[in-house]
Amino acid sequence: MKIIFAKLNNDPPHSLSKKDIKRIFTLVPKKWTSLVDQVIFSAEIFQNSRFDRPVIHSSYSSRLNILSRGFSKEDIVKEVFRELGVNGGIAKTGYAKHLPKSELDKLDLVIAPYLDSFLNEKT
Repeated sequence: MKIIFAKLNNDPPHSLSKKDIKRIFTLVPKKWTSLVDQVIFSAEIFQNSRFDRPVIHSSYSSRLNILSRGFSKEDIVKEVFRELGVNGGIAKTGYAKHLPKSELDKLDLVIAPYLDSFLNEKT
């Protein structure tokens, strides 16, 4: 898996590191990550984007696109786990990959142990 960080000319910085992404990928089932060949940290700020979530997987390009700038580490880690859970078939997305609240709630229950493990792990 290739991890690419877009060059930044100003603040805010990316919220996660390569090491963080590698840790996340070791915590989840292989099925969740099997369709990801690249992780791209975008220079774009989420609030200025067209997406309704800051982490989006493109099945066409096998990329996990992360718009982490301006988020806390905890918030963006949760979003990465959510998107990987969607890839693993835990929740169903609707039009334009929108996640309804009922699916988000179900997803959050499934990812909670992974998120806790990541946040409580000593580095």
